[in-house]
Amino acid sequence: MLEAIKLSKRYKGSYNGATSLDSLDLKIEPGEVFCLLGANGAGKTTTINLFLNFIERPPVRRRSRGWT
Repeated sequence: MLEAIKLSKRYKGSYNGATSLDSLDLKIEPGEVFCLLGANGAGKTTTINLFLNFIERPPVRRRSRGWT
């Protein structure tokens, strides 16, 4: 399972303090196929990068495969 609760990301300093994600709630159960669709700048890549720990996560509640 992959889950995000109120996931947000705001870039400080760069991008003029732009908010890339604003309170995303997402839950993907085992075996589900999920696709992120959206316009340029909608936060799709940021969402994936946060889950993969490629960029620093804000302190939020999140779970991946049952781990918190």
